[in-house]
Amino acid sequence: MKKTMWVFLLMTMCSAISFSLSAQNQTQDKIELSRIGGTTRGAMATNNLGEPIVEAYNSESIISISVQNYRGGAWVEIVGPREVRQSYIEVYDMGFGVANLSGLRAGTYTIRITLGSEVFTGTFKIASYGR
Repeated sequence: MKKTMWVFLLMTMCSAISFSLSAQNQTQDKIELSRIGGTTRGAMATNNLGEPIVEAYNSESIISISVQNYRGGAWVEIVGPREVRQSYIEVYDMGFGVANLSGLRAGTYTIRITLGSEVFTGTFKIASYGR
């Protein structure tokens, strides 16, 4: 009986570890963003936080957006061949938001993140199902 319990406990622990590792290994592709317009001086003067840092990651059916060193609203636009998605993130020194990609067709999309007069833009792809 004790031997059976130890085997069951060992199997449960192995299952839990493998589940947590598979959850951590979700594919996340960093979207390379470039800055368009605005000035670093303007962002620093209004926020006193330094230069804003904006990062975006594509993870299967969502885009994760991180904004640091900024206070105010961040408009997020995802523009594709026939579709547009918009969302808004309120940022207080640091903010995080998620844009849902479910229902978007396969293709190349542009993401635009607007912080005041500064715009960060990049592109990403949504693959068709089965590929």
